[in-house]
Amino acid sequence: MSRICIVIPCYNEHNRILGDDFLTFLNNHNNFSFVFVDDGSTDETYSVLEKLSAQHERISSYQLNKNKGKASAVRLGIEKMIQENFSHYGFIDADLAIPLDELERLYTEIKAEKIGFVYASKNAKLNTELEMKFKRFLVGRILAKMVRWSLKIEVYDTQCGCKIMTKEIAEITFKDKFISSWLFDIEIFWRLINAFGVDYIAENTREIPLQKLLNRGSSKVNVFDLIKLPMEFYRIHQFYKVK
Repeated sequence: MSRICIVIPCYNEHNRILGDDFLTFLNNHNNFSFVFVDDGSTDETYSVLEKLSAQHERISSYQLNKNKGKASAVRLGIEKMIQENFSHYGFIDADLAIPLDELERLYTEIKAEKIGFVYASKNAKLNTELEMKFKRFLVGRILAKMVRWSLKIEVYDTQCGCKIMTKEIAEITFKDKFISSWLFDIEIFWRLINAFGVDYIAENTREIPLQKLLNRGSSKVNVFDLIKLPMEFYRIHQFYKVK
């Protein structure tokens, strides 16, 4: 049986981690495991994670000594587990705005199609029931246009926080540190293109529209993030374009 390791990055999430939801999902899905990574939280997040991991053998928890951003947290989780006997790796946000059932849908697709990488998409054009705040929607549309210009690929949403990939792809895309702490998803696509060529995206990856997306509190995207977005994107573009 194939085994899937899902990394959940956490930062000051002690009152938003739905422990019972994670435990129920694992009890109903014997091939999934969860790895929580506390990204240097200043609250009681890691204590919550330690208690949660003690309740199930397929839950692990790790802690960064200071806040380094989502990219570093996800990368640490995959680094810790990459030598284990997992066939697939992925990540999802801790607040479960994207419900855990979406993981099962993505995994079913990657197995059925025998491809390397699947990623969820907040495509409101295909599903009008998604609970999406305007600011997130606007940032997503701006990034989508920038991504199509930079990578020369057709993609609706690179930033949706739910992705699954084979172990081979995880080893390639998470081998090196990322340039950006919150646009690292775009770097994953660049690393795939640099490793296999641009045709790989169309032939061996799939964008899967979400069936459900919930509002879970305020967005962590602030005005400063919006200001630095073009600079972060340009750094990524210049670095990988040269490669």
